[in-house]
Amino acid sequence: MLKFKIKGILLAAALVLISCNTTPTLQKYIVDSKENNEFMSVDVPASIIQLKNVDVSDSAKNTLNTIKKMNFLALQLNENNEKLYVSEKMKVEKILKNPKYKQLIRFKRNKSNVSVNYLGDENAINEVVVFGSDNKKGFAIVRILGENMNPSDILKLSQDIKIDGNSNQMNQLESLFKSLN
Repeated sequence: MLKFKIKGILLAAALVLISCNTTPTLQKYIVDSKENNEFMSVDVPASIIQLKNVDVSDSAKNTLNTIKKMNFLALQLNENNEKLYVSEKMKVEKILKNPKYKQLIRFKRNKSNVSVNYLGDENAINEVVVFGSDNKKGFAIVRILGENMNPSDILKLSQDIKIDGNSNQMNQLESLFKSLN
């Protein structure tokens, strides 16, 4: 009887250890960072993204429906948070180095670095992450969540969409970008 209890306890402990994945995720990072007043964040529902015309193709409508939500998170660099900026930037870079994130593109513009990564299959992307950093201004993360998104279709769609500028989320987002300039 004692032998079965010990095996049961060991099995339960093994399951707990397996289920506790200690690899940090971008989602957890964004949620945790929202609690820090140094960060600016906005969650934007896909409902504020609208088509400019009702006369667009069914393909454009279907592509729009693949986008579910967007998260924006930014840390503006100032003389009081340089150490925080360096450590937080390293955390994000470490998360994005996880092999589950596949890089679409990486480029430098002036003194800014930008990378675009995704989760999912090339033709069925579930998450797109744009990470930009500038060692004089700070960094920002744009996380686009969806279901079976196709990058080329989304690029085509970008010509046919407009953003509902009257929404509370859009006003927050506009404030975030103004403060980064």
